[in-house]
Amino acid sequence: MSAKGLLNRGVDLARRQDCIGAIAIFNTVIEQLPNYAKAYYNRGCAHYAMGEHSIAIEDFSWAIHLTPHYAVAYLNRGNSQRHLGHIDAALEDFERGIQLAPLAARGYCNRGLLRLDLADYTGAVRDFDYALKLQPHFSQVYLWRGISWLRCGKSQSALHDLNRSLALHPDCADAYNNRGLAYFYQIDYDRSLADFDQAILLNPDFTDAYNNRANLKTELGDYPGAMADYCKALRLNLTLPNVCPQTLGQLQKSLQDCPVPDRAALLNHRGNTRAALGDSDGALDDYTEALRLNPNQANVYHNRGLVKLYIHQYERASADFSAVIQLNPQSADALISRGSIRQYLGDLDGALEDINRVLELQPQFSAAYVNRSLIRFDRGDHVGAVSDIDLGLTLTQRHAVEAS
Repeated sequence: MSAKGLLNRGVDLARRQDCIGAIAIFNTVIEQLPNYAKAYYNRGCAHYAMGEHSIAIEDFSWAIHLTPHYAVAYLNRGNSQRHLGHIDAALEDFERGIQLAPLAARGYCNRGLLRLDLADYTGAVRDFDYALKLQPHFSQVYLWRGISWLRCGKSQSALHDLNRSLALHPDCADAYNNRGLAYFYQIDYDRSLADFDQAILLNPDFTDAYNNRANLKTELGDYPGAMADYCKALRLNLTLPNVCPQTLGQLQKSLQDCPVPDRAALLNHRGNTRAALGDSDGALDDYTEALRLNPNQANVYHNRGLVKLYIHQYERASADFSAVIQLNPQSADALISRGSIRQYLGDLDGALEDINRVLELQPQFSAAYVNRSLIRFDRGDHVGAVSDIDLGLTLTQRHAVEAS
């Protein structure tokens, strides 16, 4: 089969979501034709679809090196840069892509989404305006421009765009959710509730819609309904609310250093590095050896517990957090971690005991009130659960105001 035929086969596999198979074919094409820009580009798209953004950037960069005017490669590289938080690089790629293909709506859409991330709502609206002039029936762009209007406080303009989006795509849960917010801001609570209901009907796992509907039900005085929606949103949001690290970045931020520079501390530091690189087994080996040398290091137990949480070894993680608490009974982080694990494993009494202790140590810890509300709800204490969710929300809003 020719290289072009192989490339088309790989593209077909990628479209059918067999990215691993597609990458294997693209590798073969590149071995045969190492200067074939399209092969690098399509392999980059497959890596992008798998969330492997750093590898995707390398492939898109090779495609651009081989074909300097490859507009779509700039746009896709910009998307990967955006996912990695490389804002300046993403913006540079989007602008270069727009220069090369000024009549393609996609470039303006990508730059508009980046500006939406950056809270540059005026710039986002301007980019979506350009995109809609080029492609007037693009329902997703009406949604994005509607969200931009909504976030800068122009609910009527948002409603206009969200209505257009739904006229073109009537089954878009995200459009119903955002239109529900626009109606909420206009104090049109009946339409708001109807839209949140429809968003959840279309997507039963729509965390944001449950949260928005809970806020509306609180405003309407339906506290049991609000509590049920808050609990659903929290359960959908994280396996272990506010505790379980979901990404390597979150895990890295939670790891602790050893204060004393001895061999055990060096092992802990190497364990932290391995954990941040995704080598969980190597990290656990280092932490275990560090604890063999010095079994009284609360921070090493803490780190080992976090890595075990990350790989879903919940009972073993709980044992490590128990060791932290035995060495340092004032450790609110270990208490809330163990409490969340106990709740997840069904030990509601133990979970409540841990979260109560956290709130004795840190009465302003808003996440702990949210966790306790879930525990109380599961125990049938709906009044206590509503009280805790109100306290948690109040503290969260207060902290947001103080930080602004």
